[in-house]
Amino acid sequence: NRIRVRLVFRVAAAFHQTDVIMLLRCHIPLPDFPVDIDTSFDARVTSIFGPSGSGKTTILDAIAGLINVKEGEIEIDGKILFSSTRGINLSPQQRSIGYVPQEGALFPHLSVRQNVLFGSDRVSPIAAKTRIQTDHVFDVLEIANLLDRPITKLSGGEAQRIALARAVLSRPQLLLLDEPLAALDIALKGKILPYLSRVRDEFSLPVIYVTHNLSEVLALADWILMIRKGRLLAQGVPKDVLRSPDTIAQIAGDQLENVFTVMITGADQVAGRTRVRLKSGEELFIPYIGKSEGQTLQVRISPGDILISTQRPEGISAANIIPGIIRQIARSDGQAIVAVDAGAAFYVRLTASAVDRLKLVEDDPVFLIMKTHSFRIL
Repeated sequence: NRIRVRLVFRVAAAFHQTDVIMLLRCHIPLPDFPVDIDTSFDARVTSIFGPSGSGKTTILDAIAGLINVKEGEIEIDGKILFSSTRGINLSPQQRSIGYVPQEGALFPHLSVRQNVLFGSDRVSPIAAKTRIQTDHVFDVLEIANLLDRPITKLSGGEAQRIALARAVLSRPQLLLLDEPLAALDIALKGKILPYLSRVRDEFSLPVIYVTHNLSEVLALADWILMIRKGRLLAQGVPKDVLRSPDTIAQIAGDQLENVFTVMITGADQVAGRTRVRLKSGEELFIPYIGKSEGQTLQVRISPGDILISTQRPEGISAANIIPGIIRQIARSDGQAIVAVDAGAAFYVRLTASAVDRLKLVEDDPVFLIMKTHSFRIL
């Protein structure tokens, strides 16, 4: 079988006023199923989201020139990387693409400093004029104190930061990230995610981010491509796509997350909680964090940690009780995802029997109940 891919998209250019326009049309032999994608978009960070084995990494490898493409075209910002009709097939080194694979792929025989700077002296003259400075990368990723260590002495999270620094310092036209957090435990993921946000914000690099974790999509991406078994299910702004019952039904319950950007409005260390405000103005209590009022951060809560009531509850310990309106209910395999507009879009996971018992229907008012310590800080 062949993967059939036609992917056309725009991403914000790193160092130009115009957009970078990328065109991908290619056929790639695979043993299981054909991938057939035809899309275009304009985003700073685009996430290719889907379960393992759906063809996500294959798409990245084709863009980077790491696999043989039988036929098609790959073009970025007018530069042809591959064309079977024109007989063009640039090597990975000629494509001006930074790639961070799942395991980082650091060189164990080199020091951290040598890994980070590997290839940075061989960038093109145009790329060498970019605003990305070595010391700035060290500061953003907080790796200056790691430079003289051997690779074998790094933790998993440190190794990922080194791999990311190496990719950024190649001064690429496009940065590809293939599930960079997949091999990390939950605690490390929470520590590395802010570094990915900093790279996005500090260096203005267009990014294609592959993941099967929706909390990462919601925290980082401006645009999402949802694929499953090689087929494009949906695309668009992540929160808009995730409001669709058709796409919600395709998502495993443990993948769906609620991720919000909030501003700190107060804190009580004795009570162990911090008061934060959503962009809508609604206030929540989250676990205590030693940061000043006015600072912003991202928090997440699992859909399974939110309760729904049709009446305002009284005499309960949960600090967060928020009124909202049911917008959509998606059912799948005895489970239901209820999308509630409560100043922000909240997704709640219930059993289908609970939905029936509570007689929940779209456009009905409800109350969301959330414990303070159900929130996690990213």
